[in-house]
Amino acid sequence: MSKEKRLDAIRKIISNHKIGSQEELLSRLTDLGFDLTQATLSRDLKQLKVGRIPSDNGFSYIISQKFIDSSENREFSPVAYGFLAIEFSGNLAVIKTLPAYSHTIADAIDKSEMNEILGTVAGNDTVIAVLREGYSSDQVINAIGNFLPELKGKLKQ
Repeated sequence: MSKEKRLDAIRKIISNHKIGSQEELLSRLTDLGFDLTQATLSRDLKQLKVGRIPSDNGFSYIISQKFIDSSENREFSPVAYGFLAIEFSGNLAVIKTLPAYSHTIADAIDKSEMNEILGTVAGNDTVIAVLREGYSSDQVINAIGNFLPELKGKLKQ
């Protein structure tokens, strides 16, 4: 089956069912006749901008574009929900997150390719961002707010 049919099936499954893991989603896709690997599914989820949010039984996948398009739901994006605080020390930014959200936030920062940040390292509930030489903490906060607008209300030092 074609990639477009597979992406459409992923959209429908996530929109109509609470899916808590890639394994569960892969199983449902296999049941529908799709033959794909975990790596292919992971790339598809990234392309569809699928995120994970807390639910009653752990986490559930969402098509995050639904939330990005709605300004009233913007604070429920996985990045905004998981972000707690940011502090600076020299050329390092320490970003505190809810447990298990650090990788989502680090990935969003890395993908934004902002000039102010060289890269990130994610733990469980902390992200370390390395600032480029010559950039101040205020410039970094402004850059993060511009590239990740859902964080604007949470970016306070």
